[in-house]
Amino acid sequence: MQSKVHNEDIARIFEKMSRVLSLKGKNRFRILAYENAARSIRELDEDLAEIAAQQKLEEIAGIGKDLAEKIQEALRTGNIRACEREGGKIPDSLLMLFEIRGLGPKTISLLHKKFHVDSLDDLEHALASDALGHARGFGAKKIAALRESLEAWTASHQRMLLGLALPRAEELVARIRKLPLIERAELAGSLRRGRETIGDVDLLVVSGDSPTALEEISRLPEVSRVLAVGPTRATLLLDSIQVDVRAVASESFGAAMQYFTGSKKHNTHIRAIARQHGLKVNEYGVFRGTKRLGGAAEADVYRLVGMPLIPPELREDRGEIEAALKGKLPELVQLSDIRGELHAHSTYSDGHSSMLEMVECAAAMGYEYIALTDHSPSQRIAHGLDRVRLRKKIKEMEKLRKERANSRLHLLLGAEVDILPDGRLDYPDDVLAWLDVVIAAVHANFNQSRKQMTDRILRAIDCPYVNVIAHPTARLIGKREPVEFDFDRIVSAAKQAGVALEIDGSPWRLDLNDTLARSAAEAGGLLSIAADAHSTAQLAYLRFGVLQARRAWIAPASVVNTWSWETLHKWLTARRPQRLGRSMKAAG
Repeated sequence: MQSKVHNEDIARIFEKMSRVLSLKGKNRFRILAYENAARSIRELDEDLAEIAAQQKLEEIAGIGKDLAEKIQEALRTGNIRACEREGGKIPDSLLMLFEIRGLGPKTISLLHKKFHVDSLDDLEHALASDALGHARGFGAKKIAALRESLEAWTASHQRMLLGLALPRAEELVARIRKLPLIERAELAGSLRRGRETIGDVDLLVVSGDSPTALEEISRLPEVSRVLAVGPTRATLLLDSIQVDVRAVASESFGAAMQYFTGSKKHNTHIRAIARQHGLKVNEYGVFRGTKRLGGAAEADVYRLVGMPLIPPELREDRGEIEAALKGKLPELVQLSDIRGELHAHSTYSDGHSSMLEMVECAAAMGYEYIALTDHSPSQRIAHGLDRVRLRKKIKEMEKLRKERANSRLHLLLGAEVDILPDGRLDYPDDVLAWLDVVIAAVHANFNQSRKQMTDRILRAIDCPYVNVIAHPTARLIGKREPVEFDFDRIVSAAKQAGVALEIDGSPWRLDLNDTLARSAAEAGGLLSIAADAHSTAQLAYLRFGVLQARRAWIAPASVVNTWSWETLHKWLTARRPQRLGRSMKAAG
């Protein structure tokens, strides 16, 4: 049986084709066509196979008849012959150089022809040698920048983003649970702890016939390669994701879940406490001598060493064991606590779903409120809204409100407004007054000094219309380092102003990180957990933000979008000057 072809598989083929054509110096429009097609496919929320079955491939942005036919071929066969022919003699290792920021096709071609650089390892060796320093265009700054880019790429690709790995792992678990021989299947490891990046996936199963069950799992269509399979363990690949499947006995399942969930430091600390009680804890259970005292349930492990079950997200040996022993584990925010979304985009800027679609999805999710926060004018690449387009959005918002007058879902007109380099906001106060929610964010000039960035964000917080500072450190995991600022001053100012700092659930951001979010909450600051959704499907990204908040020990009361509509509305309007109103007359 042929393995299912995922959207990402086809996006990679098109991305590879664009790189091949770039290296060969082919027509720029062809190159862009493949680049745009890859981007559009990655941004899809639907399965390409389903779109193809509906004969709607050409409705995807950037997909014409030719590319639609190539997608059909890939869905049938797993590859595209024309693309294979074009790139046949060009090694994949050479094309990987396009991943390194600062390397374009001309530079890659020069490195390949003159310095025999065919891979990332070759590039690393070339950058470490003196040879490049004598070549035209490779000054000291250029070489230093390339080294930094290579280091960032290497660090990010040793681990996989939580938000990309978890859905694939859950898809596999769902398939495994349907196998007749499987009694139970659960995820463990760093994925279960909600780490923002993971190395591999740990999966535990219970079966009355483990060897046969593992053989059946290894033959599932999601599995792209079997690295090893034995009577109690299988190591598989889902594309580039390594999955370690372990079969355990039902009487040891809880102990195995505790052991394989980790972290290593947490488990070492638990075992040390167990020894103080004359107990031994391992993946098979909790023992006094040779007598098993428990292990079928995970709670057994913690109960027998004198503490309640510790939530997986806290198991990093950062004080959770001491808190458990004192009976002072925090009440952690849950996905079910979230009452609305305060950071979401529509097709008015760079979203892929209309306002109506976003609103209907939020209503289906049971939310009490949703803010549509499209970009401000400085974000040209994201089609930021000037006054004219913002007025058009206001008209549509008013229409939606009238149509949904009897709905429990409150619609909020918002904007994600750029914090300009000097701290001014991208909209003047008279425009900010039109908005129900203002999310302020740094989107450019990331290299400012610590003082400049601190002053910049402080000035934004001081604006009485600002409600939330979005993705405060502006990082992109593995691609862009966090900006530098005085975090304590920012938290203090935000607390005093009643401004929330965001935990952005986008898999590429997860910003604030867990340690900063915990510091903010412990200082009494407010937090907002957001999906930063650019489509209806991406509203589900909020779950990753909740996982990050749980890792940060955050209680529901600290999170503004766990509040009721009445409480949230009071907070949104608490420090605003007299509003100009929502009507088009006011907006004019």
